[in-house]
Order: sequence, then structure tokens, then C-alpha cells
Amino acid sequence: MTAPHDQLAAYVDGELPAAEAEAFELHLAGCAACRGALHDALQLVAIEAGAPARAQRSPAAVGAPIHRRPLARRPAVLVAAAAVILVGIAAGVRRMLRVPDAPPAPIALALAPDRAIEGRVSYPAADRHRPYRVARAGAAPAERIGFEPLAELEHRGDLHGVAAVSLLRGDPVRATDYLDRAAPSLDVAADRALVLLAEGHPRDALIALDRVLDAAPRHPQALWNRALALRDLGLPLVAAEAFDAVAALHEPGWADEAAARARQLAGDVRERRAAFRRLAVDDGPRLATAGDAITPGTARRFPGMARLWLYDGVRAATTAAAVRALAPLAHALDEVQGGDALTAYVERIARADFAVRAPLARRYAEVVAGNPLDDAGAARLRSALRAAHADDILLGAIFRLAPGRHVDGSLIPELRRLADASADPWLHLFALERAADTLIQAGDHAAAEPIALAALTACEATRLDYRCAALALTLAESYFLTNRLSDAQRVLDAHVGRTRRGGEWYLEQRFLVQFAEIAMLSDDVAGSTLPVVRAYVRERTLGEPERCDVAAWGSELIAMLRVNRLDLAAARTELARAGAILAACPDAAPDGELSRSGENLFVTAHVLRDPGAGSAEDVARARRQIAHARDSAGPGMQAMLDHIEGRLMLDRDRAAGTALLERAIARADALTRGEANASRARAYAYSLLALDAGRAGEWDRVWELLGRAARSSVPGRCTVGVAVEDGARVVVARGPDGTSHGAFTAAVPGAGPAIDAQHLISPALRDALRDCPEIDVVARPPVQGLAELLPADVAWSYRLDETAPEPHAGAAATAPGAPRSLRVVIANAQPPAALGLAPLSPWRSTEAPDVRLEGAEATPSRALAELAGATFVEIHSHGVMDASGAGASFLTLSPDSDGRYALTAAAIRRQPLRGHPVVILAACHAASTATYRHEAWSLPAALLAAGARAVIASTDIIDDDAAGALFDDVRGRIERGASPAIALRDARRALLDRAPGAAWPRGLMVFH
Repeated sequence: MTAPHDQLAAYVDGELPAAEAEAFELHLAGCAACRGALHDALQLVAIEAGAPARAQRSPAAVGAPIHRRPLARRPAVLVAAAAVILVGIAAGVRRMLRVPDAPPAPIALALAPDRAIEGRVSYPAADRHRPYRVARAGAAPAERIGFEPLAELEHRGDLHGVAAVSLLRGDPVRATDYLDRAAPSLDVAADRALVLLAEGHPRDALIALDRVLDAAPRHPQALWNRALALRDLGLPLVAAEAFDAVAALHEPGWADEAAARARQLAGDVRERRAAFRRLAVDDGPRLATAGDAITPGTARRFPGMARLWLYDGVRAATTAAAVRALAPLAHALDEVQGGDALTAYVERIARADFAVRAPLARRYAEVVAGNPLDDAGAARLRSALRAAHADDILLGAIFRLAPGRHVDGSLIPELRRLADASADPWLHLFALERAADTLIQAGDHAAAEPIALAALTACEATRLDYRCAALALTLAESYFLTNRLSDAQRVLDAHVGRTRRGGEWYLEQRFLVQFAEIAMLSDDVAGSTLPVVRAYVRERTLGEPERCDVAAWGSELIAMLRVNRLDLAAARTELARAGAILAACPDAAPDGELSRSGENLFVTAHVLRDPGAGSAEDVARARRQIAHARDSAGPGMQAMLDHIEGRLMLDRDRAAGTALLERAIARADALTRGEANASRARAYAYSLLALDAGRAGEWDRVWELLGRAARSSVPGRCTVGVAVEDGARVVVARGPDGTSHGAFTAAVPGAGPAIDAQHLISPALRDALRDCPEIDVVARPPVQGLAELLPADVAWSYRLDETAPEPHAGAAATAPGAPRSLRVVIANAQPPAALGLAPLSPWRSTEAPDVRLEGAEATPSRALAELAGATFVEIHSHGVMDASGAGASFLTLSPDSDGRYALTAAAIRRQPLRGHPVVILAACHAASTATYRHEAWSLPAALLAAGARAVIASTDIIDDDAAGALFDDVRGRIERGASPAIALRDARRALLDRAPGAAWPRGLMVFH
């Protein structure tokens, strides 16, 4: 066996096998002699590699090169070290000879005949077309390119070239490092996107690539990689369009491959859609009378839809023979989806008394065929099915006869009993899904979530992809309705693969709609998600090109996104496109007007609000459409329509617009709190009216509107009021003398929706507040909850809406000399793993609390019991803003025995906080305001409404090492009689004196 000392030459020449090279490197670390010999070898490598460059620079340089093995075969560590030495030698020669560098010859990369990575690198030498062939298993795709090109590229300072070779070699980490240091260019930006794609982030890659293509629409590598990103997002039809765009560039090799990929992607989708529609529209309805209408092959390809038709086929069959004819289909589905529930079901029903069952089966078949029953007829059919003990038909009828397929809550217990009695896991999951849906329709999202989460957990042990995907959609809808967008995205991402695996076309289209709407609402102030929204909208439109309502929906969705960005010109273009699509529909009204969606009307009011933005006929048409929409609108939507029309009219006819906005507020106030449309209408109307008063310089009316909006009186001194809408803003202030000051700022076209909190209150208004010992801020969303509205050395707090007690109402409980407060800490909760929440850092404090709930004990029920009498509370958990109303927001704790883990604001209200505690929400970002203009984060408001004296929370990442001491300091100051705002200011000032660079304390704020 060769001694390690004898392997140095082979190691330098790159001749050692990988395992021996690694062993030698370990030996090298402890062998001084070998390290010295290696140093000599490196110098030789450097001289050898530099000789050709010196010969090129100096005509006098002569002599034969030193004969050694190719540098490309040497280990990376040697080449890198040699390159460093070379740079120094070359620089010294240049300084001595003062000879300018000749232009370096292009690097010729030794590329293999086939390429190993699917994407295209935007570096010319790395982008020659080669067929794409890669092993389907094993290590990540990479090309075998030697280290010599890397060394030469680094020697030349070609950082993009090094990144390109690193990408080809399958080293995205190294590629990223060099791209970060490379000179900015479109090619470098395109390759950054390729790294994102290679690392499994197609959404981010798509956004980055669209930025490149905005600047260079024909950038070939960006176009190619965009097609791959779209495909990886599950958007094959849009990906096919993108590949067609590459083919249109006519690049040798790439054009042919792009065209072939486009044909394959589009062809697969069209064939699948056609086959699925044959099953859903033609074959399935015939199953009750033609037992072979669905073949076993079709069932194996589309098992979810085939199973749905099997159930209805059995329920609608009028003879035992017709039921037995379905046995082969039942057996095939059992083989695909596991178990024998369907085979047993067919055998059981075939033994039924068809003299009793047949008439009921015929009536059920009529319902399935689209002949609906009124409420009385539906009740009679259900009664007849109960009397005949036709439980399977009854289960189907409960769902089929439900208006909008939303089962009435009174029927859910029966539905679940029937499903469980069937011993069929499909029906068990179906009943759970309907139970969750019923709760969601009633607005009880907190009760629906544990049901759906438990069902999805059970799904993991099944092959019932259709049922599990439908459950995911139901839960995602709940998350979407409550603005839990990241949760909705997570659930959909986890289960969308089930729709593709089972070929479930209809479910896949519903997923696309959800993805698009989540991306629209997720669009941040930088406007990053527009490419994602467009992609999902386009895929949905291409999937059913004959449906004009789908195409119009897509344009309306993009128009809404444009409005949220204050890009009204682009919104107007999208809205006009939607109108043209609808007007061309076969069922369009003779005058070309159709009832528009609420979203369409909302966007219309925005784009036409400026009196110069549209003609009188445009406004009249919009008002007719609003009137048309009122015919079928519920109470909450009536309030929203009043707000929409008021928005449209306010700048044209102030009196008419004001009256409509006031009517929207009155309608909303008359409804049950938490009705989403009413809540939005009320919030929007108050903001519009406050801004209108500010524009007119009516500062007292601004104060009056802010007070009414908050449902509370506004302090007459040391108060700031703020309202912001569509880029316009009004700020009013009252100093110690009670005099009102104000400033109105009109929207700046193209400025975008971002709010600079630190500069929102002008220096002049801050001067008016200079002598205030403490300042209340009354702000409308989305300002309410923004940090650093006033400087860190000012004692200030947000005065929140609704029924919060007067500030300092609990002062008697904590005044000097009073009994020691009852301190409760809730920390280290264990929410369900299915939520995917990142764990919080362990709780720290310098003083032990009176009551400490941790781990599995930190449940909602235990927390409620302990909070009731507390005078000081710290809660270390994730908080969730639920836009359906302040009572629905919640903190994530450990599950109770019934699976509920959410400590909701509504639950807290039902058990008031008698000790009027100061509550610290110590989770990172706990005070973050929602990015929705009508709704601020509502947990502080809910806690105040339950009786809390004040809430302290943060918008920043909390430093766990320092937080305990700061919160202890705040508590001590409050117990000695300071108000929460003054206590926080002084404790923060003390901490910043010790650590001036600390940023996180500046994000803390007080709500009262």
C-alpha cells in the first residue's frame, strides 16, 4: 500500500481517486513535511500556469514550456491557491514592464455532448445548445468541467464566468457568491433567477425573470428559464406559450427543443382535459343504467371523479342487476385507492329490497340530472329516505339538495353519523369536509380549522387524493377569507400535487383560482407578485378558453392588484378588457351591460373617481351597474355598494357622495359585527370622509369622524389623528392647549402605496406636541399599528377602536402600596405541527412569574382560566390576524382535548379580564399591521375590549437575550405608578443608553 507521503505528486497532478484524495487531505492537515512540499508544488504550478501569459506579453520570452500534466486535473484547492499566486506575479510584471494587457482570448469551455442542467446560463461560452439528458436518479445534475477554466476566469476577474461554470457544475452556492460580486447586468440578473429555479423556488424565479424581460423582452435565456419556472409552478399551458416564444427566436438547437417542449406540454393538457370531460360529462351520468360506461382504465386514470360517479350510479340504480354491473368498477377503484369499501358497498346494496328502493333511486337520479327540489320537496325526500333506511341515498341527497352545496348545520350531525356508519374512509373525510365548510359559511373559522386539520392529518395514511385535495381547498378558503394568506398558500402547495396525480381537472382549476387570489392579496408595496398573478390567471383562462366569465375574472383580478398599487391607468386598461370580454359573451344583455362583480365595481369606482378620469356616460353606466348589483345583494354587500357609489361621486358631487358614504356606515353599524363586506365598507367610508374633510381644511370634522370611526371619544389635548387612503393623507394634532392643527397631502401619481411612518407627521405638527407629557394616536388602518410614528424618546400610544376601557382604569390595582400584582406568563406552546409554524425562542426572565403555562399545558382553556384575574400578562406565541373581525383574531397555543389551539379574541371577550392587566405580546412581529387598507391587526383591540388596561407589542424581531430584562423593567415602572407609554419610553431609553445600536426596542409600541 502506498504511504501517504508518497502520494503528494499524484495528488498535485489530480491522479488520486476521490476517496484517496480525501484521505490524503486529512493526512495533510497533520503532516508539516507534506505541507512544506505542497507549498513548493504550488509555486511550481503558479509559475507553470503563468508562463503562457508572460510569453504573450513579452516577445523576448522564449523556451519550451515545462512538461507537466494538464492543470484541469488538479484538485480545486491547488488551483485556487495557484490562482492567488498568479495574480500577484502578473501584477508585478505589469508594473515593471509597463506593457498594457492584450485582450484575453475567450475561454473555451470543454462542454460534454449532452447538457446536464435543464436551465440556460446567460454566459455565452456556457450556453451552446446540446441535448438535455440527465439520469433520473442519483446526485443532483452537474457537468464534469475541470478546475482550469475556473482558475483562468478568476484570474481574469470574470466573476460572471466563474458563476456560470459553477452553475454547470451543480454548485449554486458558489454561483451565488460570484453573482453577488459580479458587475450588475441583465445576464447576471437572469442567472440569479436560474439559481432560484435550481434551488426549488419557481415563484421567486418567475418574479426575477419577469424583471429581466421587462427590460429585454427577447432575452433568450430568461425566456427559456421562465418557461421552466412556469412548468414547475404547475402551469403547463402558460409554460408552453413561453417555450413558443423561445422557438420564435430561431436559435439553432434551442428553437427546436423549445417547440418540442411546447407541443408536449400543451398536448398533454388538452388530451387530459378531453378525457376528463368525457368522464365527467358523458360517461359518468350513464353509469346507473350502463354499468360499463366507465372502464377500469378510465377509473385508474381519474379515480376521484370515477368514484364520485360510482356512488351516484349505485344510488340511482333501480335494480339489483344494475348495481351488480358496477362491481368491476368498484373493484378497480379499491385496487387504486386501497381497501375494499366500494366492493363491500356494491355487494350490500345489491341485496336491498328494490321494491322499496327503486322509486327513491329514481327520484335521486332526477336530482342528480339537474332537476332541483324546493325546500319542502327536499324535506319530503329526506324523510322518505329515512323511513326506507336508504342511508346511502340519504347521505348523497343531504349534499345534493343543499343550496350551493353548503349543508345546513342542522343536518351535519346526521351526515357524519351516516358517513361513519358506512365504514368508508372516503365518506368519513367527506363528512368532515362538509362539517368544516358549514362552520366556515357561518363565520366560525376557529371551530372549522381543527376539524379540517385533523382530517388532513388522517389523509396522510390514505390514497384518496381527490378527497384530501378537496379538504385542502376548504381549509385554504377559510384561511383566505380571514387573510391568513401564508397559511392558505402552505396548505395549497402541500396538496396541489394530489390533483395532478389523480388527473382531477376541476379541482386543479379551483386550485389555480385560489393561487391567483392569494398572490393578488399578497402583493407587497414593491409589487412583486404581479407576474405570479398573471401566470395563474393565464393558465386558468387557457384551460377553458370558451368561458368568457373566466377571462373577465382574470382581468378584474389584475385590475384589483393594480388598484392596490395605485396604478389606476393600468387598472383602467384591465377593466376595459374585462368589460369587452363580457360584452362579447353569448348571453350578454342587448345593451352590452351585465351585472358586475363587487370587485369589478370597486375597481371601477377607483379608476373613475377623479372627475377627469371618465366621461359622464362612463359614470352613469357605473351607477346603473351598481343599481343592478343591488337587486341581488345581501345586507353587507348593500353597505359595500353604498361605499362604492359614494367613492365614485365624492369628488363630483360632495353632498351626494357624503350621503352615500354615511349611509354605508349606517348600514354597516346596523349589522352584526364581523360581517366582512360591512366592515370593509365602514372602514373605507370613514377614511374617505376624513380625507375629504382634511382636503377642505375642516380639522374639527376630521376629529369628529376619527372619533366616530373608533366608537370612542377623542382626547381634547395631546392627540394625533391620521387617515390615509390611496396615497392621500390627513394628519391632525392637538397640543397641550387643545388647539387643532392639521395638514392634508394629496396623492402623488405613481408614488405607490408605501407609507413612511417616520415622516408621516410633519415637523410643524410635532412642534405643536412638543410639551405633551404623553401622546395618544388615533389612526385609521393601515396606519394603525405602524411603529416609529413618533420618536423613541416620546411617550406615545395608539388609542384603539371599539370598547376599550378608559386608560389607566386598572391603576388602583397597581398603585404604590397596593398588593403585589398577579403575573401570568404563557410561553413555549406547542401548536399543531400541521400549521408549519417556526418555533419561538425559549422564554427568559430575571424574575419568576406567579403563574407559568408552558408546553402542553399552555392551552386556550387553561390560559382563559389564568388570565381572568391577572394584572400583568406576558404571552410568547404566534399571533394571527383574522380579517373577519376583531373577535376572530387569535394566539396559537397548544391544543385542548377537542383539538382547538386558538386563543381567540372572541373567547377572551366571553371571559373578561377582571384584573385589567397590562399585556405584553412578546412574539416577534406581534403588532404587525395587516397589509390590507381596511383592517389593522386586531389582537390588541380585542384584548383591550376584554378589559386589558394596555397592550405592548412589537413589529420587529425581538432580541430574546435582552427582552426579559426590558419587559421586567417596564413591569416594575408600571407597578410603581407610571403609565404604560411612559414606562416603555423610560425602559427603552435606559436600554438604548446601554446599547445604542439596538434596533428592536424601537419597534415596541403601546395600545390602549
